[in-house]
Amino acid sequence: MFKDIGRKVRGLAVAIFVIGMLASAGSAVFLFVSNILDWPICVSILVGGWIVSWLTSWVLYCIGDTHVKVEKMMDKLIPKPGYTQYLSNRGGNRGTCELCGRTTDLINARIEDQMGTRYRKVCQECFGKYNCTEAE
Repeated sequence: MFKDIGRKVRGLAVAIFVIGMLASAGSAVFLFVSNILDWPICVSILVGGWIVSWLTSWVLYCIGDTHVKVEKMMDKLIPKPGYTQYLSNRGGNRGTCELCGRTTDLINARIEDQMGTRYRKVCQECFGKYNCTEAE
């Protein structure tokens, strides 16, 4: 129910837009056909309903879209449990440093700075340069 909530909020925004457009059109036509209101008032109800529906769905869509983008950023910055288990496996750590790109022996490092806590496989020089601690 709560997975991928940003996409669901964006879908809700589209549904609210369509329902609002149909409701304002239907109510304007009904009020005009049943001779309850004159045509200028019915047209203003139609246009006003469309504008309110558009603005409401626009704001709701922005909230859902922001949530999707924040989830993508969190996926990049916060390591997943499988990734931390991968880092803790110290067997045969030879490869490319994730900070400088050199191919050498690697250390599973935990970097804590203004960006937060990150886990990377780094070379010996980057380990000392960025004040890393060994990942557990």
